[in-house]
Amino acid sequence: MKRSRGRFSFRMTEDESKQFEAIAAPVVTDPRVTRMKKYIQHGNKSTYDHCIDVARMAFLINRRFHVGADEKKLVRACLLHDYFLYDWHTKGDHLHGYHHPSIAGRNAEADFSISQKEKKMIETHMWPLTFLHFPTSRGGWLLTLADKICSSREVIKKHSFP
Repeated sequence: MKRSRGRFSFRMTEDESKQFEAIAAPVVTDPRVTRMKKYIQHGNKSTYDHCIDVARMAFLINRRFHVGADEKKLVRACLLHDYFLYDWHTKGDHLHGYHHPSIAGRNAEADFSISQKEKKMIETHMWPLTFLHFPTSRGGWLLTLADKICSSREVIKKHSFP
């Protein structure tokens, strides 16, 4: 970990970037996934870009802190954790935060060959909001943490003052 200007800076090495891209490429280039580019997640960040940011963050936390989560399952689950495929700002009820993990899990299971562990990671990523559905694996906890970090950044950036 490098420390710059008082903050920890997580940067991938060239080798890590290649490894991450090798895992991510089959998912991020799939036309079903690229549809997420047209949906806004927070601020002006698309759901597609948000999922990539979460996957990168979780991958780096796993590496830097030697958590030991399965990298392939972790990255795939992160990339599909918000694979609900609609504009949550205009579609559905006001309980999107509670419902979208199971919707994303069903969609990911239907469209990709994800394992039950990956599906569980997706379905539990909104803990503690979904109090009874909590992560049960290292990867699940990393996805949950990385999503909170990235979502917080997006919301703060959206509401930051000049």
